[in-house]
Amino acid sequence: MPYGDLMVIALYIMIFGLIAIVTFVIRNFGPSIVEYINSKTTEQQRELLAFLARSAVLFARNRFGHLSGQEQFTQAIDYFNKALVEKGIPISREEMEGLLELAYEEAKKAGLLQSLSKKIDEN
Repeated sequence: MPYGDLMVIALYIMIFGLIAIVTFVIRNFGPSIVEYINSKTTEQQRELLAFLARSAVLFARNRFGHLSGQEQFTQAIDYFNKALVEKGIPISREEMEGLLELAYEEAKKAGLLQSLSKKIDEN
């Protein structure tokens, strides 16, 4: 049975490492992704992207608040991707992640996520 325990510990270490790497990449390259998007889109398209990203973050937090942060992020990416496909806006996964991270930080600063988490806890 000690091998089973080692496998679980190794799995936790790999998951933590992956989360750390994704966080590092988003934090360091997120602003450059936003700059790239700004150079390739119109003001109206940027507003639409920001709105859809905020909607995806709030949807994932409200609907899947019981899941881990990474699972909520995955749900937000799926929701955001579906909305972009419906609107006919092609962007890469890295660009989606950068926009969602930015939307998350803005929602957190605005207090929207805190109020949603309190609402979830009350139910």
